[in-house]
Amino acid sequence: MNLVVFRCGQCDTVVFPARYFCPHCGVADWEAQVVEAGTIEETTAVRHRVGAQHGEAVHLATVRTTAGPRVIARLDKPMHAGDTLWLELDDAMRVLGHAARQSVPDPQIR
Repeated sequence: MNLVVFRCGQCDTVVFPARYFCPHCGVADWEAQVVEAGTIEETTAVRHRVGAQHGEAVHLATVRTTAGPRVIARLDKPMHAGDTLWLELDDAMRVLGHAARQSVPDPQIR
């Protein structure tokens, strides 16, 4: 599934997750925007989880999406700050990050 962020129809502020009102201008006019990629800002590994015995580490990252908002994504392998990745949602609505096989397009360049 695609990761969707929300752009204010009045002031172009982009947020995730959805809000009732824009935190910048107060308007409730949202346009959904699909985000496919981002850049890792920070990473961490969770090595001990409640209820999990001797499982593999879970790799997480703070990702700045190409649309702007940050999300926390579960990575499919260890990655580093500055790496680009593709984003998607799984069936449980968790954000997943996968290593980018090619360069990620910059939405600011047209």
